[in-house]
Amino acid sequence: MSNSICKRNIVSTMFKAVLCIGLLLTIVSLWVYSDALAQDGLVDVITNGSFEERRDPSNGVAEGWESYSNGEAEFGWYDEQWPEAVRMGEYSQLMEIDDVYTDATDRVIAIYQTVDVATNADYELTLYAIMRTDARMEDRNNFEYEMHWGVDPFGEENIDNVEQWVVMPLTEQLRIGSNGEFPDNEPLMYEVVTGTIRTGADNSRITLFIRGLKKFATDAEVDFNVDDVSLVGPAPGSTISNIPEAASPSEDTPLPVTGLTTEAETSIPTLLFGGMVLLMLGGISTIKMLNRE
Repeated sequence: MSNSICKRNIVSTMFKAVLCIGLLLTIVSLWVYSDALAQDGLVDVITNGSFEERRDPSNGVAEGWESYSNGEAEFGWYDEQWPEAVRMGEYSQLMEIDDVYTDATDRVIAIYQTVDVATNADYELTLYAIMRTDARMEDRNNFEYEMHWGVDPFGEENIDNVEQWVVMPLTEQLRIGSNGEFPDNEPLMYEVVTGTIRTGADNSRITLFIRGLKKFATDAEVDFNVDDVSLVGPAPGSTISNIPEAASPSEDTPLPVTGLTTEAETSIPTLLFGGMVLLMLGGISTIKMLNRE
């Protein structure tokens, strides 16, 4: 009897030890991960990139962001709360172009934000986007709609100052996502867009524009969702350049260096959590084996 009790105590102690070790490893790993940017002197200069902070009363544009359109169409900015169109949290930013009032082409809707940056530095842009319409499956992805990002290098919030628009090669999806009829009822999918902005010697303030484009004068609705925008680089005012030695800083104005769309990546915290689960499962299996013995 005493041997059985002792064995149960050993098993219980081992189980608790496995849990504690897994939890400790996770906490330490997360601390190292969150501290990595600070150790490198890197910061996210975007305000409210998650779009969770909304204006009260709301005008449809998230706090910290401003709106732009080039007219002659029906434009709308909305606090998106449909879970399928929100990547994280409760909100994303929705931009919509509907009826074109004239024969005007290339109607543009955008949001933008002006941020302070360090000179002679690289900033890594990451954002998540969805482009969706009511077009039939066979009629989608015919280059009628596009999304772009671009930079006003003077921080003047002037879209005409943008010299280069980087195309986001997004998939045109069904506007109502999983509410569509089979087989066209796939849930909406956010696509991650990455790029690099290189500042010049005289650029301490820039404006980031994120825009949607409707090329033709139709009454079709197109929706653009944006979520989780970040622009990571040296702290504003920093004099330490993070530009690779093989590259020279821009002498005049900052321009996008790259603009790519990639598949969604698994976050490091998720990987750490998965590792902890595997560790716990391994410990439980070992304990069960000991019990059987």
